[in-house]
Amino acid sequence: MEGLGMGGIAGGIEICITFPTEYVKTQLQLDEKANPPKYKGIGDCVKQTVQGHGVKGLYRGLSSLLYGSIPKSAVRYVTN
Repeated sequence: MEGLGMGGIAGGIEICITFPTEYVKTQLQLDEKANPPKYKGIGDCVKQTVQGHGVKGLYRGLSSLLYGSIPKSAVRYVTN
C-alpha cells in the first residue's frame, strides 16, 4: 500500500511540473487555425495567459488531468 501512495504522489508532481508546457503547446496548436492568430509564439502565449488569468492560468484544466493520472501512476508504480 505504501508504494501505491508514493506512485500517486510522484505522478501528481510530474503532471504539475509538465502541465504548463502542455497547456502552452495546446494553445499554440489551436491558434494555428485562428485567423488572425492570437499568439506570436511561445513567450507571447505565456505572457498573454499570465496577464489575462495570472500564473494560475497556466494550470487551467489541471484538476481533470490529475484525477486520472494519479491513480494511473500509482498502479504503474506498484506493478513495476
